[in-house]
Amino acid sequence: MKSLGPKFKRLRKEQNITLTAAAKGICSTSNLSRWENGKIQITFDNVMKLINRIHFTPTEFIGNSETDNDETLPAEIRQVIEAGDTVKMEKLIAYYLDLYHQNRKFFDLFLAIVLCNQYLLIKNKNLLPFSDQMRLYTHLSQIKVWSSFNLSFFGNCVFMIKSDRVFAIAMQIINNQDLIPKDPTFYNLITMMGVLADASISLIFRKDLKRAKKLLNALERIKLSQVFSFFKMTLNFLQEVVRYMENGEEDDILEFIQKTVDLGMNDAANTFIDVFKRAKELR
Repeated sequence: MKSLGPKFKRLRKEQNITLTAAAKGICSTSNLSRWENGKIQITFDNVMKLINRIHFTPTEFIGNSETDNDETLPAEIRQVIEAGDTVKMEKLIAYYLDLYHQNRKFFDLFLAIVLCNQYLLIKNKNLLPFSDQMRLYTHLSQIKVWSSFNLSFFGNCVFMIKSDRVFAIAMQIINNQDLIPKDPTFYNLITMMGVLADASISLIFRKDLKRAKKLLNALERIKLSQVFSFFKMTLNFLQEVVRYMENGEEDDILEFIQKTVDLGMNDAANTFIDVFKRAKELR
């Protein structure tokens, strides 16, 4: 456990988390400082708490980021989301927001946001209070190391905060992509590209086409290997959606979708059709 201290110190500093803030309620600042410098050992339980404090899962911290964010969600939340039960969603949103307001633990806000995002997709109504939207933006704008948890956090709120802030955070992620924990399965990079594609869709649907084009152009400059061909196709499709929103011409986008079908990528084609239908409604 002693050997993990220096790595923790580096990740803590990269996120601008103070020694006092990291240690609060877990251990003394002096013991944390000594552990970070490899001078003492601390208990396994406290190591797990400290890792969570800097917004990492244990597997990410150790270096293997092959994790499933769904595993962090309580079973009750997963069941409500799968059932699409908006009545229970409202109750759980109120419950987790109350918890967050009492203890200021961002994981409680994260759970509320996951539910708010699902509710918004179903009801087209944002239940996240404006004051919490501002706290959320402040929190996201201060993140330096984008773990899969932090990426998931942002991905669940791209439709709930203002478009200029969505764009600013998305560009921050791109500019800090070298700090995203590396893993042999590319899990975090896949998560990043998926989240930023959703951010682009959010900007398009809000008709913030100028920022949408800037974000898509920045994403296209990211060097991706062949295994990321689906994301390259998605970015090309979203560029077509932007052009459609600008000029109303459907031929190119319909041809793009048909080519996707011809390639046997039916799931992708269905996703593209859903996005295009929504774009037509909003234009």
